[in-house]
Amino acid sequence: MNAHQPVLSDDEWLPGDQPGPPLTALVRQRRGLVFGALAVALALAVVVVAQRPAAPPSARARPSGSPAPSGIPFFGLFPLFAFDPDHQQVVLLDFRAQTWLWSNHQWTQAHAPVTPPARTGAAVAWNPGLHAVLLFGGQAEGGQTLLRDTWAWNGSTWREVGRGRLAPPASLMSSMAYDVDLHEMVLVASDIHFRAPIQLWTYDGLAWRQRSVSGGPTSPVAAIGFDPRTRTMVAIAGDCAGFECRSQTWSWDGDAWRQLRPAQEPDFAFHSMALVPDPISGRLLLVTTTSNSLGPAPMQTWRWEGRDWVVLQLIGHPGADLKIVGATGDNGAVFAFEDVSRDFNTLRLNAWEWTGNAWQTIAP
Repeated sequence: MNAHQPVLSDDEWLPGDQPGPPLTALVRQRRGLVFGALAVALALAVVVVAQRPAAPPSARARPSGSPAPSGIPFFGLFPLFAFDPDHQQVVLLDFRAQTWLWSNHQWTQAHAPVTPPARTGAAVAWNPGLHAVLLFGGQAEGGQTLLRDTWAWNGSTWREVGRGRLAPPASLMSSMAYDVDLHEMVLVASDIHFRAPIQLWTYDGLAWRQRSVSGGPTSPVAAIGFDPRTRTMVAIAGDCAGFECRSQTWSWDGDAWRQLRPAQEPDFAFHSMALVPDPISGRLLLVTTTSNSLGPAPMQTWRWEGRDWVVLQLIGHPGADLKIVGATGDNGAVFAFEDVSRDFNTLRLNAWEWTGNAWQTIAP
C-alpha cells in the first residue's frame, strides 16, 4: 500500500459487496501492535496466498461428503475452529476452504458437498440451538473483499443460512458466542482501527437482529464468551494508544454494557485471544499470547472469577500459532492446538485437552 493511500476512517463500515483494504496492509499499519500468533500466521500466509490465484466468493461444490484419509491440515492465516459436541469433533475451516475434522487424536479431511468460499478471520462458534457450527463473515481469499454471509455446519456439510436477509456489517474483527440465557448467538463486529464504534447483533436461528446499545467498548474487540457463573457475555477490548494496547474487560447482560475493572488484565493480542466456557469448572477461560520486545512468548491461560482474572498456566512454544476451541454442556470439552510446522512440507501440530485445572498434552 502506498504510504499516502487513504484507508477507512475509524467510524466507517464497509458494505459486504465493496472491496476493502487488504488485511495485510491494515496489519502493517499496526505492525508494532500485532504479536504472537498473528505475526507468525501472517508471515506464513503471505507466501501461500501469493502462490494461489484469487477465487470468486462463491460456494464450492464437492463430489461427496465422505472423509478423506487422515493427514495434517495447514492452519494458515487466522484458521476457523469450533468444537462440535454432538459429533465430538473439532471442526476446522482453513484459508483454502478445506474442512478438517479432529477426533480420536487425529485429523481427517471432510470433502463436504458444499463449503463456504475461502476466507480468513471469520467469527465461528457452536450453536446448541441449531446443533450446528455457525460461521459469519471474514475476509475473502485474495484479501480484497470483506464478507457478511452466514453458514452452518451440521456434521457432514455446510449450508448458507439467512441469504438475502439483514446481516451484520462486514468487518475485520468479529467475535461470536452463544448466550445460553437468550438462546441466541451474539456477535460483536469491531475493527482494528482504534476506537471505531462497534455493533452488537444477535441471531435466533432464523435471522440476525441489531441490538441498540450504547456506552460499550470500542474497537478493537478481540474475543467474547458467555460466563456461566455471572450469566453475562464477557468481552475483551483493546484500549490502544500509540504502539500499545491494554485489555479492558466488559460484560453485556442482554440489555446494557458495563465495564469491569479487575485488579489485573491479561495481555491484549488482537486475533490471538479466545474465550471459552469450561464445562468442568463452569468458569470462563481465556487464552492469549504474551508479548515482549524480543518477540512472541508462550500462550497464557486465565480464568475469570467474576471480579478478577487469575493466571493459571503457560503452554506452547515461542513463535508458534495456537488456537483454543470448546463447547459447554454434558458433552462439552476444551482443546488447544499449536502449529509448530517449520515449513509447508513439514507439518506438525501439538494438541492439549483442558482437565479443569491444567492442560494435558494429547498429541503428538
